[in-house]
This record gives sequence, structure tokens and C-alpha cells, in this order.
Amino acid sequence: MEQPGARSGPRKPAGTVAQDELIMGTNNSSIVSKRSVERLYFPHEPHFFRYFVKRPQRRSPLINRGYWLRMKAVDFVVRQFLKLPSEKRKMVVNLGCGYDPLPWQSLARYPASCQNTMFVDVDYRELMIKKRETVNSTLELKSMLTNIKLQEGDILLQSDEYLQVGCDLRDLSRLQSIFSSAAMDVRDSLVLFVAEVSITYMKHQWADDLIKWANTLPSARFCLLEQIIPGGIDHPFATMMLAHFNKLNTSLGAVHKYPTAEAQRQRFLSLGWETVSVRNLWELWSAEDFLTPSDRTCLDAIEPFDEWEEFAIFACHYFLLVADNHRACLEEQIERPNQANETPDDIMTNSTNVLETQAVFSAHPKGHGFTRFAAALPLRGPDRSQPRAGTFAGMGLKTRIDTCDVYGMSSDNILNHEFSFSQSVSNPTSRMCHTITDMGDSGALLVGGRTSPTSTMADCWLYHKWLGMWERVDDLPQPLCRHQAVYLGRGCTLISTGRTDSRLVSKDFLVWSRKLGWVRCHLADFQIPPETYGSIFAVRETDVSSESFRRGFIAGGMTVNGVIQEGSWFWEIEEFAGTCPELRFRSLPNRPLGLSRFGACVVNYQHQTLVIGGVAKNRLLDADYEILALTFGPSNILSEVSAVCLNWNSTIPRPLFIGMTAIQTDCGILIVGGSAVCFSFGTYWNKGAYSIKLLAPGETPKPDLRVWSYLQTHTTSLSKPKTVIASDSLQTPRAFHEPLQIRRVKVRNPGEFQTIIRDGRPIILEGLDLGKCIEAWTPDGLKEKIGPSREVVVHESKKAHMCFKTKNFSYANKSFAEFMDCIQKGERLYMRALSSQNAKDLPACLEKDYPALAAEFRIPNEMEYVLNNLHSSVLRISGSVNMWLHYDVMANVLCQIRGEKKLLLFPPSDVTQFDFEPGASSSSLDVFEELQRSGLPGRHPHEAVLKQGDILFLPPLWLHTATPTSTISVAVNCFFRDLPSGYAAGRDVYGNRDLQAYEKGRQDIARILKSFRDLPGGAQQFYLQRLAAELQAHAQIS
Repeated sequence: MEQPGARSGPRKPAGTVAQDELIMGTNNSSIVSKRSVERLYFPHEPHFFRYFVKRPQRRSPLINRGYWLRMKAVDFVVRQFLKLPSEKRKMVVNLGCGYDPLPWQSLARYPASCQNTMFVDVDYRELMIKKRETVNSTLELKSMLTNIKLQEGDILLQSDEYLQVGCDLRDLSRLQSIFSSAAMDVRDSLVLFVAEVSITYMKHQWADDLIKWANTLPSARFCLLEQIIPGGIDHPFATMMLAHFNKLNTSLGAVHKYPTAEAQRQRFLSLGWETVSVRNLWELWSAEDFLTPSDRTCLDAIEPFDEWEEFAIFACHYFLLVADNHRACLEEQIERPNQANETPDDIMTNSTNVLETQAVFSAHPKGHGFTRFAAALPLRGPDRSQPRAGTFAGMGLKTRIDTCDVYGMSSDNILNHEFSFSQSVSNPTSRMCHTITDMGDSGALLVGGRTSPTSTMADCWLYHKWLGMWERVDDLPQPLCRHQAVYLGRGCTLISTGRTDSRLVSKDFLVWSRKLGWVRCHLADFQIPPETYGSIFAVRETDVSSESFRRGFIAGGMTVNGVIQEGSWFWEIEEFAGTCPELRFRSLPNRPLGLSRFGACVVNYQHQTLVIGGVAKNRLLDADYEILALTFGPSNILSEVSAVCLNWNSTIPRPLFIGMTAIQTDCGILIVGGSAVCFSFGTYWNKGAYSIKLLAPGETPKPDLRVWSYLQTHTTSLSKPKTVIASDSLQTPRAFHEPLQIRRVKVRNPGEFQTIIRDGRPIILEGLDLGKCIEAWTPDGLKEKIGPSREVVVHESKKAHMCFKTKNFSYANKSFAEFMDCIQKGERLYMRALSSQNAKDLPACLEKDYPALAAEFRIPNEMEYVLNNLHSSVLRISGSVNMWLHYDVMANVLCQIRGEKKLLLFPPSDVTQFDFEPGASSSSLDVFEELQRSGLPGRHPHEAVLKQGDILFLPPLWLHTATPTSTISVAVNCFFRDLPSGYAAGRDVYGNRDLQAYEKGRQDIARILKSFRDLPGGAQQFYLQRLAAELQAHAQIS
């Protein structure tokens, strides 16, 4: 929400006082949002919003980032102004300040630049009296001011650095009088006026008078940040925003008179300001003079973020304007090059051709068909001839879904024919930002996706259209979302780079075929595009059944530093069905800026490639260019870019082209789904299906254009995953035979490590300081510090693989020197240190059990979360013997001190694929041997090779086992609690006792089974199977 100010006229007619109170009320929500940003994004600065927000709330990542950008923009202008070289006193006047603590923030951030500067807050008198009370009663605020005087006139508080003014901004004569007083000395000062979403609540005539008066001061600068409606009042975001403020009875006064950034610039020029610069906040976000790439990427370490489309349309509806009337100010203007010469037509540099269309709309039934970031699923009708289309998964009205919305044509009575899927052994789970690629009669390939920004997915599925069944196929080499995919022919699908987690972008283009699984493309070292996600990725629509190469086009996409890249490239791939496909790129010499997009849909239709929606760099897409048609000539040359004309009216509502799904049909394009959270103003959903036909030159619309409509939502059947029975058309799924390599990263601060914890994926941390132990813990050094004669309990095994279930090892008491000597001889021994005080009841603690070792080992500062939530610290020393496969309930970090070790890990979802008995946390399977023998079909192995000094973060419940790859391995394993509650009550010496909910659940199962004992066998089986299916359904949904 927004900040208040006195905003409607010197006289107060009936009802104005009540409206003033509503406007002041917007301040309360605004400062809560800014307090949320302050707590998260400014941990190392003094916090000042805290004194005005009694009940802090954490806002969503979208609102946090939006307010961060607003706060950063105002601070950017204030900082530039304070650093201006000037012998005059400077004055920063915050018009309609609300409870914003701008003076204290500036004094804390820029103390040297604030010398000889006066800060002035102006707002409603009632509000300023409350602000004065807070300042006067808060030592942290009051102590930063000197010579404070409390007064009862227009100036309510006066100090050497700060003035509080209670004045209605509508009362311009009174405001002029205050600023003419001796206390102000405004005419001999360099003055910066700041109005952040404040004077827009005034009628624009009164706001204009205020802006014009500010220009009468000898040396003035005006900073204005507020809303615009660049796409018009019918743009869905503008509709939501205006409705929100109208509902609050705090309508925006300026947006109708000055709807665009350029209109605002002309406004100030017409009011006499000498130089005016303006940028919308989306343009400011990517400006090199405003933020560095490091500034943007650091935000992702604080809070995972993937709401880029919603962030972009929000930022396009706000602008930052700076106007100057004095030459002393002009050197530090925020002017961007040639801004006055740009026009909306600049986004089209290849052609001005416009394609006419015919469009019809079919409204969804209430509560159905509302999805975003789903993927098109090609379907076949009940008799294989009726046209059907589907969208699978995505975000529904409340949560991610794993259902399929089915669409058909509302003619020929086919609405009476219900579509159905065959029962699959297993099905894809809920997800969004995935791809489904139509591969003709080969099926449709689903690839990756995500649940949350930190939880990307690697599983892939083949949908068999004629059977209506899903088949699990090869997993990706690494999890991926926001990638794009095209069908190459001959059973091969090519996918582009995408997002691997909340912070990284993949480097590889991959080809999948049933024969070879996933194969990495070799990229020719010439004009390779930057690594992006959410790009435009298209293949030419030509018949190449006899060709061994395909051609296409890639453009736009988001880089890892959060900026849409502007380049465009042709691509060509050769021998794509082989083991080493070569992918070559060639950049376009004259790039059409309309293709610098993120999150667009791409579909081929009538030998053209349609680019639909998404968001563009720096600006809101104009309605005339939301859909572009690309025509390719010989040699893969882009010969024409045409705008696709869509005429919205009362019967065909204007859609929001974000998160929608576009599907090629026999008679045109079907667009379904689409939605966006419009900042704090609500969520907009497209309300139906759009059937669009491109008209040939001279063709007139036909009255009988058939309409696609929502038919039904199909819920995939759920059953326990098993191996699919092989046949000619349905083969046994294969896992990716080579284990996925655990990613290596370097963390720079505790915040980055906490992000890794939230991601919930294993990570190897490099380059952290573990102390002197790295050099000191040699075999002789350990003997000296632990004591050669100290008795230790060790596992002694005759086999290379220890099994906890069969106990194929024995426990032996040995002196520590004997134990170390035996390991160095190659004997199969393993020591897991226990508490020296009470091994049965207390967890191990290195500091208490081995104090001499603890003095040389340290948990790195970047991992302070581990130290603050530590459960146990365990010394592990092993020889040439494998640990059994198991899981830990607590999160832990494994610090490799001496030697090397290889671990195999499996995600928690694989637990049903191993022989874990109910209530047991260990498996008897030797996965190292089984991986070599069978490849572990149906499982998803990950591999971590730990070298000296490496730290492996192990999330809870990840299955894992380890084997040394050197004669001796020495490690410290630190277990820590990462849940606020839910751990089992009582002792948990090893950190692997199952959570309380699971232990209680097993007790409940026993009671359920008992309650069925008196029923006949058939009834028992019937109802128990139903309960099991219900539990399985909840397990997949969660």
C-alpha cells in the first residue's frame, strides 16, 4: 500500500475528512511492507521502521522485492543529491511522508554527506503529531537529533537536522508561508522534494500547482515516484490496481491525466522545470547506473524468487522521475540516452506488417479451467477422431495441481463424449514451469518443472496418446525448470538451458531419444548465446523427415543476474539422433527488440512461428505487439516480423498474456489459462478459452468459426509405483544410469547458507575454514591428541559392505593406536564416536568427547545456523569398508578433514524403491554394487566425491551411503535441528529417530488394522485399499 499526504484542496467539503482518514490509512500497510523488506534485506543496517510497526509481518517475495525496488529508487536519488558539491545548505523535503524514516536512514547511511543538510517531513497534522510522539519517546530516533524543540504551530518538531511540518498539501498558500519562514531558509538552500506515492491521491490540478510552486524556488529538484497505466485502463494489471484504490476510496488522481512516463515528463516540462528525466521501475531495475549484476544476484541469496513476470508488470506501472530547475543539479541527473526520441514503434525494426485475426471467447465454468504455467498436452478423443486439447499441471486457484484440463470444440454434440485416461502405474506429480513436447505418434515428452523456486525437478515422462497412459523415462542430468523444448523429428526432443535452482542457470542444451536417453549437445565455439531461462526457443516448421539437421531460433530469456538479454540467434543442429549432436549458433545482425522477452509462449502455425505474450525488457508490451508472427526465408533467415492484431471488446475480454498455454489446433490457435498476482492489488485470472484464427490477406471473418471450450478436469489415477511391463509400445523406464553429480558452491555469508538449507538439496561447500584440523589430523597427530591407549568401540567387518539389518559386522574394543594401525594396513574397520559421558543417553559432542580435537576444529562462520541449532558433533574414522544405506531425520553437514570419500545419495521420494521396513531407517541393499550391476532402475542416484576440506550439506531424509576412496577417511559430522518442532520426544542419540508424526502415525495404523479385524476378508481388503489410496493421494499432493 501507499504513503499518505494531505491531498485534496484547502477547503474540506462534506466527506473529505473521512476520505483523508482513508488515505492516511494506506500508510499502515505501506510501512508494514517496508518493515518486512528492512528485516530481510538490510540485516546490517540500523532498523528504523521497527519503531513505527508494532506487529511486523513477512510479506510475499513479490511484494518484498517490489518495495525493495521502490525504497532503493528513492534512496538512489537522495544519495545523489546529498553528494552534490555545493556550498549552500541542502534540504530534503518528503511530501506526504507518512511514517517513513527517510531522515534517519540517510543520517545513518551517509553521515558525511548529511553535514549542513536539513530533512523536512510534511504530512497531515494529525499524522505528524503521532509521528512526533514516536520520535520523542524513542531513544534510538531522538538521540540522532540535536537541540530538539517541540512546538504547537505548523512546525511540530524542530532540531538542527530535522523539521516536522503538519500541513495539508492542498493548502498551498499555507505551505508557501511555512517554507518562507526563517526556520526554513528555503530560498538560500538547494532543495530536493520527494513524493513517493503521495501527491497522486490529490486531484491532478492541485498536484500540478504544488509541482509548479516547487519550481519557483531558486535551486530545486523534484523526485516523483508513483503509478502510471502505460497499457491503458483496460490492461489487466491497471484494472486490478485502479479497482483496488477505488475500493479503498483513495482513487489515484494523476494516472488518467498522465498515464505514461512520457506524459509525466511532458507534465513537468510544461510546468516550467528545465530538465526532466523519467524511467519506469522495470527499466531502472536493469540500468547499469542503478544496480550492478551483483546487486541483483545478491537478492536471490536472501529470498528465493521466480515471480519475474509479475515483478515486471508491477515495475512497468511505477516510474521514477527527477526534475531540475538549476544547473548545479544537472550533472547528477538520471537521464538515460535518447529517451525523448524513443517511440513504441521502436520495438518493431523488421516490419510494420499487421496480420488480421478472428477471435472468439468461451467463458470457463465457475471454479474450472483456471491455471497458470501449465503445459499443453496433446490428447485424442474417445473415438480417436474428435479434436481434443489439454493442459497438464501448473498452478491452480489455490495450489499446484497434477490434473489435466480437457478442451474440445462446442459443436457436433461432442461435449457429450467424456474424455478419459487409462490407468497408469504411476503418474507425474504436481508441478509448474515444465514443458510437454508433442512428438507425433511417439507420444508427448514431459520434462522437469518445479514446485517452489528452490525445488526444481528432474523427472521426465512420456505420455502415450493412443493409450492415454504415462510412462516414466530417463531423468534429466540435473533438475530443470523454465527451460523450453522443441521436437526435432525422428523421436528426438531438444531442450534449451533453464533454471536448475533458485540461483543458477544450466549450461547445456540436451537431446532426448528413447534409444539414447539424454545426450549433451556439443556447442560450436562461435556466437554462443548467454545462459538464460524462459527464452523464446523455436524450431522451423518444415517437413524434414529425410534430414539429419534442423534449424530454429532463440531470443530473449533471463540471465542469471536478473536481466532480460536482448540478443537473438539462429541455431542449427546436425546429427541430432546420434551420440554427439553439434549445435551451432549465428546471431542476428539487426535484432527486433520485440523478441527480447521472458516467459512467452511459442507455437508454430501456418508456416509461421507465433510468439505470444511474456514480458519485455524495460517496458510493458504494447497491446498491438503482444503477439508477433515470425516468417523465415531460405537459409533460416528471418524475413518478416508481423504484429498480430487482436480486437478485444465486451464479448472478448482482454487477456493477460502471462502464464498462459498456447496450443495449435486444426483451425487456429487455442489460448487457455494465464494469471498473475498483481502486486498487493489481487490476482487476475483469464476467465476463459480464446480461439484465434489468422486471416489471409483479404479474407473476411466467418460467422461459423468453431469455438473451443472447457470440457472437464481429469484427475490422474494414483497407485503405488512399480516397474512398467515392457511391450512393443510401452517399455520399461530407465533411470539416468550415471548418477547426478552433487553441485559444488562457495558461500559468502550465513544468509547464503540458510538459502541452501531452504532449498533442501545436497550441496558440496568449498573453501570454508574448518580450522587447523586440516593440517594437524594426520594419523600420528590423531594418536597424540586422542591418546594412543584410549579405548574405542569400532565396527569390525569381514566384508566390504556393512549391513545394519543382518549385522554382518561385530563391535570390537581396541586401543586408538591399534585401531589406526589396522586401518592403515587395509583392515575393514569403522569408528563412529559416541558420547564419552553417557553413550546410551547422550549424543556425541566433539568438544566434550575429544576436547583436544575440538580446539583445532571449527564450524565456519558462514554456517552459524548449524552452530546455533547444533544437536551433535560426531567424529567418524573409517577404513576400506562401505557404510549401509540409511537416512537421517536431522539435517547435517559432513566435514571431510582427511582423505577422500564417495557418497551415493537418493532423494526422499525413492524411499519406497528400497527395502526399508516400517519404522526402520536402514536398508540392506549394497547400492554401490547394484548401481554397477543394474543401474538402479526407477531410482535417482546422486554422487558426491568429498575431498579434504569439503563440506557436504545433507538435508533431512535423503538416503545415503559412503565408501572411502583413500586408505583412511576422517570426518566430523554435525547434526542440527532445522525444524521448529515435530522431533520425537525423548532420547535421540544418533539424530535419526523418526519424526513424532510418523511414530504416532504407525500407532494409528495399528489401531486402524485392529478395527477391521471383525470384518469379512473381502470387506477388509476393499476398505483398506481405499484408505491406502487416500493416503497415497495425500502423499503425492503434499
